[in-house]
Formats: sequence, structure tokens, C-alpha cells
Amino acid sequence: MKAWIVSSLAAAGLAVAAAGSAADITVMTQNQYLGADIAPLVEPGIPPEVFFARVVEALQQVSANKPTERFVALASEIADRRPHLVGLQEVFSFECQDITGGGGCSSPLIAGAMNDHLQGTMEALDDSYRVVAQVKNLDVELPLFLSPTVGVLIHVVDRDVILAREDVWAQPLPPEVVAASCPRPSMDGCNFSVVIPLGPPLDVNIERGYVAATAVVNGRPYLFVNTHLETREPAAFVQALQGLELLQVVNGLKAGLGMPAIVVGDMNSSPNDPAFVEVPPLDPRFPPFAPTPYAAFSSAMQDAWLLRPGTVPGLSCCQAADLSNHNSQVYERIDLIWSSDVPWKVKDARVLGETVNFKTHPHGRGLWPSDHGAVTATLQFR
Repeated sequence: MKAWIVSSLAAAGLAVAAAGSAADITVMTQNQYLGADIAPLVEPGIPPEVFFARVVEALQQVSANKPTERFVALASEIADRRPHLVGLQEVFSFECQDITGGGGCSSPLIAGAMNDHLQGTMEALDDSYRVVAQVKNLDVELPLFLSPTVGVLIHVVDRDVILAREDVWAQPLPPEVVAASCPRPSMDGCNFSVVIPLGPPLDVNIERGYVAATAVVNGRPYLFVNTHLETREPAAFVQALQGLELLQVVNGLKAGLGMPAIVVGDMNSSPNDPAFVEVPPLDPRFPPFAPTPYAAFSSAMQDAWLLRPGTVPGLSCCQAADLSNHNSQVYERIDLIWSSDVPWKVKDARVLGETVNFKTHPHGRGLWPSDHGAVTATLQFR
């Protein structure tokens, strides 16, 4: 299998080498934001009736955050920079099925929330990019009664996605390669082994995952990985263990494939995090302390932003949940680009979507495209 991947990459490299001789690769990470604060939905021990009332409130917020307009703004960030490869997180879809015949899916309470981030983004990009690989982190159906006689079934899916520019050769890792390092495969990628379980009424896990692809850019092969790690709260050790798992997988794939790795994503971990967090004694295989994701990746990979000329802080998170705050309120750098090989130079590293000119219409006075800014950089290798 390794020989097949390497030979395919070599053939693709010959095909595209004429397109450019500079050893540059431009990448982007973009958290698209589902459009609502879900923290109230995962509060432990809430009664079912309270939970479902909060679901309706969340769908109302998704609708108020005008997903169709945000798709266009998010796609514009990609189209304007034209990165070779893009890692998207929080790529949600919301579908509705009428289960009582009362026309509930047309209710103004929820109708505006029904959308597919991926479909909307790809339509806005107009065939200039293609979907290479996906991992599914959430797939849940929620029965809701909007009144005693009007019921609907809401289907919610969350994915992390890799896009490639139309002129870039890229493909997902073969299933055999994924399975070799992944105990919990999902679509083209993998869900992490350590997750936060939710009790009733959902009785599902808060899944996070990663997805990888091989690509050839300007004649050079790369392993490109996209991820979305768990938040620091309510259990920082979960995030830390996910980061360690991902780093182990990336190191193994890089060694097996014999090509440099670039990892992008919403790491939910910043340079200001402590070096270690305590891990409760849940499993004898886990150490009593684990490095936070930023600390773990810093020990093995290069944070591309630190090679950027100048002292711009690169803050990318987070705007208000309703995206209506007038001035940007990003305060930390958690949307990151990592490289296993130290680039000779990092050019044009910047945050997009965090200044008012990126807001939706009316120009400069609409909504932020996402609660995160996208981060892009061009990595140049000798």
C-alpha cells in the first residue's frame, strides 16, 4: 500500500511539476461555526423538557445567524487567498422531517436553520475547489414538538473536511492505511479514542476527530491533516489525550509514507496554555499528567505562525455566539498550522474574517462570518 501511494504521488508530481517550480504550499484552516452556542445543550442532568426547549432556542439562533450569507462570506475568504489545501471544521448540516403532518418544518421557529454548510460553501466556491476527505463527528436525530400536535425530526451532522483547489492532486488515505492507526474509523477519517459522553436525553458522545489526505503541490508530496480537538472545559485532560493520540498518528503516517506532514485545525489550545494537565485515573494506560495539545505539538512540529515576519499576535477566537458584536473580540490563537519539517520561510501568514470588512452585508455592519477567524499561510521549503 505504501508503494502504491508513493508511486501515485510520483506520477502526480510529474504531472504538476510544470505548473510551478517554487516549493511553496499555501494552506488554510477555517472553523465555519454551526451558528449557535451549544453549551446549554450539554449541561449535565438537565430535564428532557428543558433540553428540547433549548434545542429550539439553538435552532432559532442558527437561523438568526443567516447561514446562507455566512457561506458566501466564508467561501470568499477561501477564494480570495486560493490556498492549495483547506481544513474546515464545524461543517454542520441540519435537515428536517415532518413526523405529524402539521407542517412543522416550515415553522418560522426552525425553518431558517435548515442548511448544509458543506453544500453551501461548495456552491459559493463554484467548482474552484473539491471535497477530498471527510470525518463525521456527530450524527444525531432529535424529535421535537413545536406544539402538542406539530412534531418534526431534526437530523444534525457535524463533519471536518479537507478541500483541494481544482488544480491540486489530492486524495484521502486508503481505508487500509486509516484502519492501521485508527480504532474508530469514520468516513475517510477517524474519531478519537477518548471522548466526552453525554447522558440522557441524547445518550451520545461528543465526538471529535481528524482526517488526512496525501497531496502533491508544486511537485512535492505532503501529508495534510485536519482536526478539531475538544474544548478545554469541562475536561481538559480529554483534549490533551486527543492531542497525544493525533500526534502519535501523524508521526506514524509521516514515517510510513516518507513525506512531510502539515497539520491544521481548531486545536482549542494556545501558546498560553499550561504545559501539562492532570489526568484522572480512568485507565492504567493513561499517564497521571499529559501535555496540553499546544505543548505536545510544539515538541515535535513547527508552529508556522512563529516563523512569520513581524509580531502580529494571530488571534483567531472568538466572536460572540450571535455574531453581532460590533468590534472584533478575538482574544486567543487556537486555529493553528503545524509543519513536521521546518519551512525555510513562512509568507503571507494572516488571520481572515476578524476585521469588520469581512462582515456580511450591509457592508461592515452585518454578521461575522464565523466566531473564528480563518488562518492561512504559505510555507516555502528549499
